[in-house]
Formats: sequence, structure tokens, C-alpha cells
Amino acid sequence: MTDDTLRLACDLALAARHRADRRRRRAGSRRPAAERRADRGVDPGTGQHGGMPANTPQRRSPMQRRGDQHEDTALRWLQARGLVLLARNLWTRAGELDLVMRDGGTLVFIEVRARALSRFGGAAASIGPAKQARLARAAAHWLPELARRHFQGVTPPARFDAVVFDAGRPQWLQDAFSLP
Repeated sequence: MTDDTLRLACDLALAARHRADRRRRRAGSRRPAAERRADRGVDPGTGQHGGMPANTPQRRSPMQRRGDQHEDTALRWLQARGLVLLARNLWTRAGELDLVMRDGGTLVFIEVRARALSRFGGAAASIGPAKQARLARAAAHWLPELARRHFQGVTPPARFDAVVFDAGRPQWLQDAFSLP
């Protein structure tokens, strides 16, 4: 190894060490990731929202609280139509599954969307290809665990539905989109 090569390697290692030190100093002023997830109401064991003790306040924005209300309404509406709730707000890095329900022998991943105005296509139009891909990745992540818990380990047929609220009125879109 030549002196120039050795010097370059040492310089690169030193620069990497300085970057790591800066990251460590910045991270020292931050709270741990588990604590940040807890503030969002995510149970670290299951990845689901709502896993926090009752005395822990959840910091939810007004928009998130409105979304929670729409999810509650959609859940009651679907349960009245015979679906059974399996899980709610399953979180992954890929995204979040609002509702996971059972319709007979079918596993149903349900996205809940609401729009006050339909001038840009309404709530259904907001589930575009990018959102569909995120939902598919999140569903693929949770599918083995859901099959184990609720379908005796057998992977069930699955579909993606949506409950959309346009101007406050719910509409259930069965098989809203399918994967290629």
C-alpha cells in the first residue's frame, strides 16, 4: 500500500468518525425511538396504535382525531354488514393499515379515506398507485402474523377494500384495487 493510499484511507476513516460523533451528539438531545413511538400511541410489541396505558396521553392532531372518528364510523358500519374486526391501525415502516377485518373466509384490508369536497376527485381518487403500493407492502408484512393468529396458519384469500366518506356519507368499495 502506498503512502498516498494509506493517507487517503486514514482521512476517510477520520471523516467517518467525525460524522458519527456529530450524529451521536445530536442524538443525545433527542428522545429514544421507543419513546417517540409511545407518544404516537404505537405499542412496540405489536406495532398497533392504542397499546398505551390509559393514563398516557396520546398526542393526536385535530386532523388525526377526525381520521380516528371516520375509522370508528367505518368500523361500526362494516360490523353492521357482518365483517369481524381482527386488527386496527397496524403500523409498519411501509405504512399503516387502518382496519383489518374478516369477511367469511377472506382477509380484508380496509383503507378509510374522507374528503369534505370532491373538487379533486373525492376520497376514492386519493388512493392512487403510490398509496396502493404502500398498503400492499404493509399487508405483505402483516399477512403471515394475521394468518397465524386468525386462520390457523393458512394464508387466506385477501382483498383490499376502501370505505370512503365524501361529504360525510360513507361508501364501501369492495375489492377497491387489486395487485398485479
